[in-house]
Amino acid sequence: MKPIFHVTLAASLLLTNVPLHAQTKPAPVIFDTDMGNDTDDVLALSMLYTYHKARKIDLKAVTISKGHPYAVTFTDLMNRTYGLGHIPLGYVGNNGPTPEAGGYNMQTVKYTEEGRAFFTYDSTLAEKVPEAYKLQRKVLAAAADGSVIMIVVGFSTNIARLLQSGADEFSPLGGRELVAKKVKALYMMAGMFGTKPFPEYNVVKDIAAARTVFEQWPGQIIASGWEVGSRLHFPARSLFRYYPQLWEHPLVNAYFHYKKMPYNRETWDLTSVLQAIEPGKQFFRESAPGTIRIEADGKSTFSEGGGGKHRIMLLDEAKIKPVLARFEETVGGKY
Repeated sequence: MKPIFHVTLAASLLLTNVPLHAQTKPAPVIFDTDMGNDTDDVLALSMLYTYHKARKIDLKAVTISKGHPYAVTFTDLMNRTYGLGHIPLGYVGNNGPTPEAGGYNMQTVKYTEEGRAFFTYDSTLAEKVPEAYKLQRKVLAAAADGSVIMIVVGFSTNIARLLQSGADEFSPLGGRELVAKKVKALYMMAGMFGTKPFPEYNVVKDIAAARTVFEQWPGQIIASGWEVGSRLHFPARSLFRYYPQLWEHPLVNAYFHYKKMPYNRETWDLTSVLQAIEPGKQFFRESAPGTIRIEADGKSTFSEGGGGKHRIMLLDEAKIKPVLARFEETVGGKY
C-alpha cells in the first residue's frame, strides 16, 4: 500500500498537467445584439462560437435588441450552422428599436440561386422565443454568484428592462438585485469618448434605456466607444480562407449582402467580445474607474474618479495588428 503522502503528491502533479480550461468551469456568457443593423454583430457572434467550442466560455443565451422578427430567424440560422442550435434565444419584441428589416437578415435566410434555397428557417420563430429580459433573468438565476459575463453590442433596451424587472418564477429578486448578485462584469459597445464626441448609434436609438443602464447598473461596466472599433477594419479576405463555401455559409452571405464587396468593415462589436473573454492578453488598455453619463441628446461623456464603476477601453497604435490578427483567428474558428 502506497503512503498517503505519495498518493496526494501524485494526484497534485497530475492536476498541474491538466489544461486550465479543464480545471475550471467555462465562464457563463449572455450576448445581447442588435443583429441585422451591421455585419460586425455577425462577426462578434462567430467569435463567441469559437470561444464556446474551446470551452473558454459557456454561451448561455443570445438575446436580441433589434425589433424585427428576422433578427431572431437569422441568429437561429447562425446557431444551427455552427452546431449550436440548443443555445436559447430571447427577443426584444416587435416594439423594440429599429423595426426595419436590416441589411442582411432576410436577404440571407431567404437566399436562393437558380431557384435553390440555401437555408432552412422558421419565419415565425420570434413569436415562440421568450422576451429577452426574461431569458436573461432565467440564466442569471441559475448561475453561480458573481460568475456571469454580459456582453451588449446593440441597444441598452433589453438590459434596461432587466434592471427594472421584478420578482418572477425564476427569482424572488428584482432586476437590480439579481444583477448585483450574479453578474461579474458588463462589457458594452456604446458611446463615443474621442476628441469630437457625437451621439453614437447604439446609444441614440434608445437614449432612455442607455441612461437607465449607466445610471443604475450596480456593478462594473467596461465600454468600448466608437473611436476604438473605427480604427480596426476586419480583413474580409480572411472569410475566403476560413469559409471556402462562401455564399453557402450565413456569415459570409450576410457580409456580402451588407455592402458591396470588397470592403473591410469596422469592428466595433468585436472589441467588446475580445476584451470580455481575453482581458489578460492586453489587446486593449482600460482607463481608471470613473463615470459614464449619457446626455439628453445621446452624447456620452466619461469622467475618471469619483468612486465610479465604469471604465472605457483604449487602443494603442502598436496593438492594431495583433488585435486584427486575433479577430481573424476567432472569427475563423481558430482558438
